[in-house]
Amino acid sequence: MAIDLTDEERNYVAQAASTDAGFLPAFLSSLPYIAPVALFGAYGVAIGDVTAVALALACLVALNLWWIHSQCRSAAVFKSICAKIAAEPAATDRPDAA
Repeated sequence: MAIDLTDEERNYVAQAASTDAGFLPAFLSSLPYIAPVALFGAYGVAIGDVTAVALALACLVALNLWWIHSQCRSAAVFKSICAKIAAEPAATDRPDAA
C-alpha cells in the first residue's frame, strides 16, 4: 500500500533525498549566511569597534534563532511522515484492511 503524503511532506522527502550528507556540504551551504557576519565581526575586532562586534553578535544570534525555527518546522514535518509510516503496517495488519 502507498503512504498518502501531503504536498509539503513530498517536497520535504524530495529535498532530503537530494541533499548531500556530511559536514562539508552542510558547512558550505551555511557559509553565505555566516561569512558576511563573521567578516564584519572580524573587521570590528581589528579596528576596535565595539558597536560593529555587538552588531555582528546580534546578527549571529538572529541567524541561530532563524535556524532553530526552520529546524523545528522540519522536525514537525518529519514527525508527521514518521507517524504515517509507523501507522501503515498497523493498517495492513488488520483483517478488515483488505
